Amino acid sequence: RQCRLGWGALKRKEKRKEQDERERRAAAMPMYCRKMKQPGELQALPAPLFETLPPKEDGEGCVLMEEPGTLKEATTQEALQRGTIYCIIVRDKKVEGDDFVEIVKHYSKKSGLGTVSLSRCMLGISGGQHMARSLELITNLFLEGNDIKDGGLATLATALGVNNNLKVLGIVSEGFGVVGARALAGALQTNTCLSRLDVSKNNLTQDGAKEIAFALKRNSANAVKTLVMDAEYGGIAKGEAQGLLRAYMLQYSIT
Repeated sequence: RQCRLGWGALKRKEKRKEQDERERRAAAMPMYCRKMKQPGELQALPAPLFETLPPKEDGEGCVLMEEPGTLKEATTQEALQRGTIYCIIVRDKKVEGDDFVEIVKHYSKKSGLGTVSLSRCMLGISGGQHMARSLELITNLFLEGNDIKDGGLATLATALGVNNNLKVLGIVSEGFGVVGARALAGALQTNTCLSRLDVSKNNLTQDGAKEIAFALKRNSANAVKTLVMDAEYGGIAKGEAQGLLRAYMLQYSIT
């Protein structure tokens, strides 16, 4: 009993420390968001991200978080108070996964938020695990360079396996390998909604690529139409996985 009490006290201490750190960062650098209405700004987005926006989007519905923060702070941001918010983008800023998911939850219900893009936001494994909760809230998720690794992807994959909402998923340069690829493959066997998947710039290995290919083949819904992976796994370099994927190119657009 003393051990359990000691462990509980330690966890409470850690949570207080995390909260103190968040408040310190918030005081040092307050949250700041803006509409993406600068000339050419939307057009400069990666094509898969840009294509998720409404046809006549002029930047009014696309918000760039230049300094992330909490939901409480977000509700005070003018850029997040006006109009419909279709897309939230964060680049090169530290994002707390649990805080960010609360923001996604709020604006997906309040304002129709459908697309989220996080690039080089230092999510780490725990942040990737928190982001798994966002899959049921949005239709397009782009993650790049957040270092979620196998552990974060495994939790994402568990959520993806039972998800019936997400259409586009990018997991680029996230540091996962064959373990994460196998977890993802498990989800791809049962998911019937995802249509585009990008797993490029990860260490899939031939075995991981093979697992993904077999999973797509086993999926009776054949929902995934575009699969993006590195050339060495996608039909150019030699290897068994290459031939397997090449054989499916009539069914999937593999780039």
